[in-house]
Amino acid sequence: MNTNTNELFDVNQMTEKEINSQMHKLTEVPEELQHAANVKLNGEKSAIVSKTSGGKLSKFAAKERLRKKKLNRKNQKKNRKINR
Repeated sequence: MNTNTNELFDVNQMTEKEINSQMHKLTEVPEELQHAANVKLNGEKSAIVSKTSGGKLSKFAAKERLRKKKLNRKNQKKNRKINR
């Protein structure tokens, strides 16, 4: 799942080239959300999950975006201290 765009991908249906080009953007969906992801995909290669739906997948993506944002802030602060 690309948590920035809330796009859900079925890696089994993607080619090796597509996987390699998207790998740095994708986050693996946890085991407890696999069923919800499969229902949302419904056999398709990709699907868009609403950012405001309040469902399990959209909440997971929001938490991941927040986690990445906090990690980026922490790294920026660390880099400022090193570069002084």
